[in-house]
Amino acid sequence: MSASKAPPRDDLRTQAGPADFESRLVQKSFERLMSSGPAAMEYFFARLFTVSPQTRALFPMSMTAVRERVFAALARLIRSLDDPPRSAEILSYLGRTHRRFGVTEGHYPAFFATLRDTAEHFVGSDWTSETAAAWQAMLNNAARIMQAAATECARTSPAWWIGEIVSHELRSPGVAVLRLRTDQPLPYQAGQYVPVQVTKWPRVWRPYSIAAAPRPGGLVELHVRAVPGGLVSNTLVHHSDAGDCVLLGAADGAMTLTESDRDLLCVAGGTGLAPIKAIIEQALARPGASQPRKITLFFGARQHFDLYDLEDLHLLESASPSLRVIPVLSDQVDYRGFTGLLPEVVARFGLFENAEAYICGPAAMVTQTAALLAASIPASHLHHDPLG
Repeated sequence: MSASKAPPRDDLRTQAGPADFESRLVQKSFERLMSSGPAAMEYFFARLFTVSPQTRALFPMSMTAVRERVFAALARLIRSLDDPPRSAEILSYLGRTHRRFGVTEGHYPAFFATLRDTAEHFVGSDWTSETAAAWQAMLNNAARIMQAAATECARTSPAWWIGEIVSHELRSPGVAVLRLRTDQPLPYQAGQYVPVQVTKWPRVWRPYSIAAAPRPGGLVELHVRAVPGGLVSNTLVHHSDAGDCVLLGAADGAMTLTESDRDLLCVAGGTGLAPIKAIIEQALARPGASQPRKITLFFGARQHFDLYDLEDLHLLESASPSLRVIPVLSDQVDYRGFTGLLPEVVARFGLFENAEAYICGPAAMVTQTAALLAASIPASHLHHDPLG
């Protein structure tokens, strides 16, 4: 079908209406678009930057990873169209979080119109007036929900926070512990993470878990491992010092402490310790319990020097009789403590049937540990961030 048969390309803000459209038509045509792979992504962004040059400033110089992330988010959204509450949840999240990229209401029309044009281009002769109408209605609804969520969020939160580094400790060859003071209070829950942008790499954001429970006037503590090729991580670990400033986005993440009297089993690999440590601090600080919750922390690394926060953990343990810290090393055979792969060491202990389990670290470790614990702990009591 030619472009002339599509609905008029008026400003999407004036067309927003109820979510009444054929989701099947949108999903089917989006599958056709995605089957073209990188070509569709490149076409979309080339067209977007041509018709709306000002949107280029919203993105980093390197677009390879960005293209994949944007289309992965679109794929999640399109798959959710048959579940309106889930779809609205995704759109609201996108509307809130895109504020930190500088996205405003004025950027929506060009983005959505280009997405519709891209779908039409790759569907080709199978593009019908019904498909065009379904896409237009879906995009109108998306713009309405995203704008409403962004507007509501702006009433109570800034688009980003400025964080000044007040201390920077290189704890091991590639791991640093940073403490930051924000220009205004940054609300978060123990176990959540914040996106971070450094001055050297504008518009490149990377998430890092906060390593301390919230406290009045408290600093934001981050544990950062420098990864090969990691622009933000290497800057934070090797090229930052006290007095430098970064930008922080709104806190996010659902691996937070549950309201329960059950004991805690915590399993942390490497810098996956950060949210686990915050959750433990939160549990220890909760008043009113008849007796403290027993907390067992397995902290795993390869070599002893990789147990970068062990001194602080031992201080916390000495002040908290209900906490037991168990260091585990996988590659140091002469270690006098527990050795082996972290999931296997945890499985040796067993007897965690009445526990809430919190797991964080490398994806393979989290997957294996969760699978081993699933034999004795209900899925509702196993907590970790989404994988993959």
